[in-house]
Amino acid sequence: MRQQKTAESISTVTQPIVIGAIITAVEALWTDLLCLSTVPLFGPTTLHSAGATYLCGNFGVIVINTAWTSADNGQHTLDLLQRMISVTMMRGAQSGGVITYCKSKRFPNKSNPTVGVRSRVVNKKRTDLSKLIRAKVKRDVFTSPANTFPSDGFVPFFSGHTRFATSSKATFDGTHPQRWSPPTCHRMYNFNIVPDRLVAVDASTSSSFSPFSSSAADFPRPIRVENYVTHNGDFDFYDLNGKTYDLEVIQKWLPIATGNKLPAMVDSVCIAGFVDLIRCQGCFSLSARYAICLGMPTSRILGDPVAANLPSLEDYEAIGVLFETELDEMLEAGNTVESISSDVNKRRVLVSKVTAKLLREPRKTRYIFSRSSRQSDEEHGGEGLRLFAVVTIDAFFDNDLLNTTKIFLANASGSFGLCITSSLDAHRQLCLAARGQTLSIALYPKKGIVCFGSEQAAVKVGMTAELPGGAPDALGKTHLDIDNDDLRLDLDDLGGEICLLDWGRRCFKSPAVSLPNRNVPSHRLMNGRVDAYLLQESKALHTSDVLYHRMTRLTRNQFIKPLPVEAQDPVLKDIKDIPRICRDIQEDWRNMNKSTMSFNRLTAWNLARCIRKKMDAFVDGSAHGHRGAVDILLTGCEVSLWLAEQFATDLQKALPKLNITSVSSNKLLGLYGQEMPIPAIGYPMSNKTSKLVDAIVIVVSHSGGTFSPLAVSNLFNTGAQVFVVTSEWDSQIGKQLRSMHNEDDHMLLLFNSRVFTTDVGLRPAEPCSVSVAATQQLLTCIFEHICIVVLSNQHYRHASGAVITEHDLRIVERCNQDSVGALEEIVGVDCYGNELSKEQARAEKELRDAGRVWANHILENARAYIMTFIYIVATVVSGYPIASGIAKAAGLTSSTALYFIRFIDALIYFYLPQINVLIIRLVQRRAMRHRMVGRTVVIADIPWVSQAADAFLSKIFAVSYSIAGLNVLSGNPADHFVHRHTHRVVRGSLIVCGRPDGRLSALTSLEASCCLSVNQASSIQSIGSTAESITIGHNPFKLPLSARAIFLDRHRPLFLCEKMLDQIDAESIRKRTKLDLSMGGQSTSRRKRQRAIVALEDPSEHKSTRSNVLPTLVSQDINDLWPGMKKSPSLAFNHDIESISEGKALPETGAKSRSTGGALQDRKLKPSVTPSNNVGKRRSSTALLGAYTNLQKDNAKEESLDCSGRIPLDNLIESAIQERKWTDSVRTLFAHLDKSGSGALSKEEFVAGYHKLKPDLSIEQLNCIFDRCDVDDNGSLSLAEFIHMIRLPQMDIAYMILDPSIRDANGVIQVQASNEAYFGENVMKGVSMNQFTQNSALTGATKSQDFSQELYESRIASLQRFVAMTVMFHQMGSQVERFFRRLTFGLLGYRFDRTQSIMRIATTASPVSGADVRERLRVLQMLRKIYHSVHIISVAYIRYKREKERKRLVVLEEIALGRSGTNGTDDTSLSEDSSH
Repeated sequence: MRQQKTAESISTVTQPIVIGAIITAVEALWTDLLCLSTVPLFGPTTLHSAGATYLCGNFGVIVINTAWTSADNGQHTLDLLQRMISVTMMRGAQSGGVITYCKSKRFPNKSNPTVGVRSRVVNKKRTDLSKLIRAKVKRDVFTSPANTFPSDGFVPFFSGHTRFATSSKATFDGTHPQRWSPPTCHRMYNFNIVPDRLVAVDASTSSSFSPFSSSAADFPRPIRVENYVTHNGDFDFYDLNGKTYDLEVIQKWLPIATGNKLPAMVDSVCIAGFVDLIRCQGCFSLSARYAICLGMPTSRILGDPVAANLPSLEDYEAIGVLFETELDEMLEAGNTVESISSDVNKRRVLVSKVTAKLLREPRKTRYIFSRSSRQSDEEHGGEGLRLFAVVTIDAFFDNDLLNTTKIFLANASGSFGLCITSSLDAHRQLCLAARGQTLSIALYPKKGIVCFGSEQAAVKVGMTAELPGGAPDALGKTHLDIDNDDLRLDLDDLGGEICLLDWGRRCFKSPAVSLPNRNVPSHRLMNGRVDAYLLQESKALHTSDVLYHRMTRLTRNQFIKPLPVEAQDPVLKDIKDIPRICRDIQEDWRNMNKSTMSFNRLTAWNLARCIRKKMDAFVDGSAHGHRGAVDILLTGCEVSLWLAEQFATDLQKALPKLNITSVSSNKLLGLYGQEMPIPAIGYPMSNKTSKLVDAIVIVVSHSGGTFSPLAVSNLFNTGAQVFVVTSEWDSQIGKQLRSMHNEDDHMLLLFNSRVFTTDVGLRPAEPCSVSVAATQQLLTCIFEHICIVVLSNQHYRHASGAVITEHDLRIVERCNQDSVGALEEIVGVDCYGNELSKEQARAEKELRDAGRVWANHILENARAYIMTFIYIVATVVSGYPIASGIAKAAGLTSSTALYFIRFIDALIYFYLPQINVLIIRLVQRRAMRHRMVGRTVVIADIPWVSQAADAFLSKIFAVSYSIAGLNVLSGNPADHFVHRHTHRVVRGSLIVCGRPDGRLSALTSLEASCCLSVNQASSIQSIGSTAESITIGHNPFKLPLSARAIFLDRHRPLFLCEKMLDQIDAESIRKRTKLDLSMGGQSTSRRKRQRAIVALEDPSEHKSTRSNVLPTLVSQDINDLWPGMKKSPSLAFNHDIESISEGKALPETGAKSRSTGGALQDRKLKPSVTPSNNVGKRRSSTALLGAYTNLQKDNAKEESLDCSGRIPLDNLIESAIQERKWTDSVRTLFAHLDKSGSGALSKEEFVAGYHKLKPDLSIEQLNCIFDRCDVDDNGSLSLAEFIHMIRLPQMDIAYMILDPSIRDANGVIQVQASNEAYFGENVMKGVSMNQFTQNSALTGATKSQDFSQELYESRIASLQRFVAMTVMFHQMGSQVERFFRRLTFGLLGYRFDRTQSIMRIATTASPVSGADVRERLRVLQMLRKIYHSVHIISVAYIRYKREKERKRLVVLEEIALGRSGTNGTDDTSLSEDSSH
């Protein structure tokens, strides 16, 4: 009995578990296996938040020319839609849909003038949304037997939307276009519902029928009503009668107000609900509902049905009959609907009649519709009913499509990109609105189409589209001759703007808009076939009253690029375009195309104006004194931000006294764009620590449409100091910057360009390659320009503490130009698109070979799975597993042996996948002991390269199949790579590391750190195997533990440090050859020869013969100086110190020696030389570090160290004594040159004295040296400045004297590329090659090139490594995709240029909301105007006071002189003025 109870209890407990398991399994099969939406039995499975935000996009086309829909059964229209969708998909494409209106054969014409046809689809992981929507629209509209477009001049349009959901699943219910109420018939009057010519046809059967006559018997009549909305943005709140209601309350209230359930838990469907409530023109029942729900002073939004106490739909219809009765009486009296609507007095008459009739209704009816004074309505003469009648009648006449949008936006909070349509208006108009979300309208008059969309690029589809039939519409010459051009109008999304497009003026006699908006001017477009009504919520932009001035011309405009031709492999196309794009950016920056003006140079001129203005403030001391004041601010998101961070780092190092910082746009938006700031946790920026007043803001956004950079550009665009780096001139941020000019700018906007463009254009591929390379290239040009502007003025140079020199910039520019050739070899294509030969594209071949090997690593599991499947099928079907088959073929019959054979077959089945993997590895000759699991790729390089390459590779494999998936990590090998990733290293981990060029002395330690990180990761072994690492770099040395090393050609001249090592190597080879010849006899022992070679290669051998400094730029070699000078860092001027210290007379003239003085006057540069990578011997980073360390040690004398390697105390004392003597000598020379005895050297004293000492230096060169060393800019050199000048490194003095011009032949500020055979050649003239290995001062000279070497690494070499990684990763991704596509004959193919999110541009607030940006911008603009007004008033008052004081003093002076003619009254007034 107890066991039975226990069993029953157990069954009772387990039954729900079993049911739950069954439900879970069924739902999993339904959603995951069959890829369908939620099982209808179970209902919605996700919860939605009220504050949902979406990354979406609107698009649409109005077909004015019916040839688009009639020819080829609408194929041309479908082509337009598909192309628009494919572009808009960059904003998100998890689902999408299209709404259009047409005639339906299923319903009678009278009740259904137009029927909405909504086509919606939910995209899958690897499907193309544009193709899915096209097929759905074609099936629902063009090939459907139930729907057709009328042939009586009906103008169809298609309005669509692509969605990226961020707070819910991309379900079918949440897909746009959204509709709240299902199609419902309401009694409607003819407000432009039926065209005039159709009514005339109907009137032939009824003698008294007319659309606006009093005897229009067919009206009111039941008309099908359905409203649709496409929305891009977020809907947060709605204000009603002074109260704000959030979305959660609205979602509960709308079903009560409309009588229809909530269609979907998304915010956009609530907008459709408000449209249903507000759009009530022509229907009294709907107007009464609007009055009760939204129009009365007592209207409230309550989620409780009892508290809301709203009438039912039957109540609204009953009360609507009362209004219709009174209106019909007025129509029978000879009035028309239009005459009553336009006349306020007639409206009042109608209100009075309706109110009187309502007062005669039962108390119950009056109680429902007089909520403002329920209990005392009779005592107050029915004021509540009268107010109800006024609101209802006004809504009946006024709430058309334009007024509906206007009312909603006036009370809604959030960001909106809206397209609102209704079946009542679809035959003649639609309404667009933009607030916080962009929206553009493109007009193509010759082709007869109007395109609109959230993405500017999407509306350019008409530029390349061909009109069906080929014959454009005949167009006459019109106002400003603009109707023959393709034009685009961008709505004011910052201030908010509504646009009603109406094309029914020719078919309807009545106005297109209702009475409240009749004052809105109509703009004739499309050669008069379309009218546009524009209603701006606030004039945030300085827009012109002439619409043409707001438009952007798409044709005959060199700055507008058409949409690119769709490529089969967009990622490969982007990679191959990199050399051409970089070359074009460089040539454009150098203004090499003389036929056109460089747009970037014009923007650079404006940037230089801002830089000079800021530097002038530093020089005169008027700059902001706050320690946290930011001088140059860079901002962006994701890849753009990483590039901006590197740019800011380089610029901060070059100009250390300026405060240059980079901040994420989301952080800025959270701090300055919110009413309640979002704290930047973990980041030092806040409202108190950072001051952004007067900061030069550079926004880096390649797409130009990402939400947060766009919002930040609007937020900080209160002056002319906001610039943007973007892909093309025609971008959203560029539009905003062009529209919001600075009122204080007196350039009249003629040259007020603030857009830097890479001219890359639209790049739909989500893995970013060419956009990253182009942005890095353009930022390099901007970096050079900012630096050269600062260096062009001595005051700016000193105020910024400039570390960079003109020679550094010349080196960087030379490397920048030569880098194009390196990029060509890396991608295998030259700048003209021609494929390079295998010898020329060696690097590209090695990169793709490495990519193929790693692709095989990734595909081995898929291949093993296929082999396993084939083996199992073959053996099971045949009945002979391999061991059993062999046994049977061998005649084995023993039962015991057969059991053992079967056991072997079982083991084979069990380990078959691993066996197949080993077979594949053996055949492909890959590592055998790697783990047989999914692979992980770790990318190690400097921050921007590792992060950008990480994003590229992860997006390449975003939609790959799980059996060929990939995990991607990244880190900085010189920082945290070891700490973050070495514990994750397993057998088969894939590591790719970018190595800096350690052959440069400034980067040797950095490369050594990177190599150490890779070696440490590769040294972690298990069963004899470790991670597989690949290094990519310029130093041709392979690490012992790395599997592969890919070397990139140098493609630049040698630096001085490399030249020194090459000469040392050449000298060593020469001496070894000589030694071999001298010891060539067989009698010489091997040990003796090795000792001789070691002694020969010992650097200490040359110490006795090396001189201590570089050959000078002055009249005598430094070897003639007194011994004490050898301990100091002295330069060319030390000869005079030695003369003064010995009491020698200063010479008046001097003969020129073997110095480079004559060469300095020769400004003709040598032709460029590109050395190969085979110069000198190959050294590891450790060997290079040792070589450069030995060179530095050679500067110190051998006797300075004791036997323990320490500096003896006696040597320290001796060095201090010598330093003191050297300082005394400098003071003596300074006193000798100071003829005036003022304690400071004037320019005349310095030039006159040193020109006598150094006649080989010209007066101009001495003036240049004086200006550079006059740090405080007071026109004289103090003793400290003089000592600093004496201590300057030799190369700094040399290039200071060279004085390269900063302007090109056209007078434009331009960095001229170095044309030296090796960097430093010009100052090394006169030095023979053998002196390179015998001159210890060269080590100090190479130090002056350290910063240029750092810039070469961060700006040039790192870019080459990034491009190399993209080539390798593209090969990996394309080979994996090609495997599945070929294996399944295209069935399992996918596009690896897209991710599952399909979000190329994040256009909606994420993660920081943009709801407050518009209001914050309004506040900032208002404050700026207030401050400007206060400033003007203050200046005027100060002038007034000064003038009044001047007059008072004049009067006092006259009184004092006894010539005053004033009376007592004047004296009293004077005393009052004095007291005031």
